Amino acid sequence: MPGYYIHLASSSEESRKNRSFVYGLEAPDLLKKYYKDNGLEWTKEKYKQIKTPDMPDFSCFEARIQEKESILNNAGMHYGVSSNPDISHFWNTLSLIEKQNSFYIGYLWHLLTDLMIYKYLNIEEKLNNSATNNEKNTNLEELQKLHSDWDKINTKVRTTYRDVILTPEVIELNIVKFISDTHTYYVDWNIIKSVTDYLRTYNPLIQNIDIIIENIMNMITTKQNDASLNKKIYK
Repeated sequence: MPGYYIHLASSSEESRKNRSFVYGLEAPDLLKKYYKDNGLEWTKEKYKQIKTPDMPDFSCFEARIQEKESILNNAGMHYGVSSNPDISHFWNTLSLIEKQNSFYIGYLWHLLTDLMIYKYLNIEEKLNNSATNNEKNTNLEELQKLHSDWDKINTKVRTTYRDVILTPEVIELNIVKFISDTHTYYVDWNIIKSVTDYLRTYNPLIQNIDIIIENIMNMITTKQNDASLNKKIYK
C-alpha cells in the first residue's frame, strides 16, 4: 500500500503546513498501526498526546479502529480495504461542520490518494497474472516483491520531492524503509509521479472539496491514462 511518504508527497505544500490536516492524512495508517502493536488503551493515550484542538475525540474512532478491513464492507480505518476505500460512505457520514475540519479533509485526502494510486497501478490484476504465469512463485514471494517496490518508491519520492519531510510520529515508528534499486515488479514510478503531481495541484483546505472528489472519481471511472494525467497537470 502507498506509505506515509507518498501520502505526504501527494499533498500540496500549503496543506502540509496545517498540522491537523497532516494528522488526518496519517490517521488511517497511523492509528491502525498503533492499535495493532500496542492495543486500544495505549492508542487512546497516544492519540491524546498528539491531538490538536481541531481533531475529534478518540471515541469517534474507537469502534472503527477495532474492525477488520474487508472488501465486503466499509468497515475499518480505510472504510473497506486501502485499495478500494468507500469514499462516499466516509464523506457523506460527516456533518457540514466536520467537512470543513482540516483533520477530516486530511483523512479524505489519504483515502482519495489510496484509491487513485491503486486504480492506476492495477496491482491486484498484476498479482493475479503473476500467480497464473509463475506457478513456482508463492503468494508470499510476490507480496515481498511488492513490499520491496514500495521501499524503492520511497527512495524515489525522497529524491524527487525534497520539500516533503517525514513527521516525528512517523519517524518514531521506524517502518519507512528505503531501497536504492530502481527496478520494480508491480509499482510503476511514472504512474506514482503522475498521480502525485496531479494531487499536489489541489489545496483541499481552500478549494471546494465536493468538486475535487467529483473530478478524481470521474478520472478513475473514465480510466484516463497516464498521458491524460500529465496533460491535466502540465496544461
